[in-house]
Amino acid sequence: MLIYLLMGVGIGAAIYGYLPQAFVARLAGPGNPFAIPVAAVIGIPLYIRAETAIPVGLALSQKGMSMGAVIALIIGGAGMAIPEMSMLASIFRKRLVASIVVVIFATAVIGGYVFNMI
Repeated sequence: MLIYLLMGVGIGAAIYGYLPQAFVARLAGPGNPFAIPVAAVIGIPLYIRAETAIPVGLALSQKGMSMGAVIALIIGGAGMAIPEMSMLASIFRKRLVASIVVVIFATAVIGGYVFNMI
């Protein structure tokens, strides 16, 4: 688990140190209504683990990303990771796997919008 924690801290430090704040605020700030669905889709290939979610989410929120977009990114990455989806595709029918993806994406987007409202 230590390696994942160190990776998350490293990614968070890189985001915090090198990603321009204006860029993050413009693309994923609270003023952009499409930031939440885009963050959910971007989270899918990232394969966000619980150990890496906290430092990465903290760095992105400090750069100006809305908390709803951070939540959508984390839910999308944790729920629809490519390795997990490929494993499920080998076990279940494609239609069931597609249903799982739709439900997780909808949960990430709805959760992000609800979190922004609070």
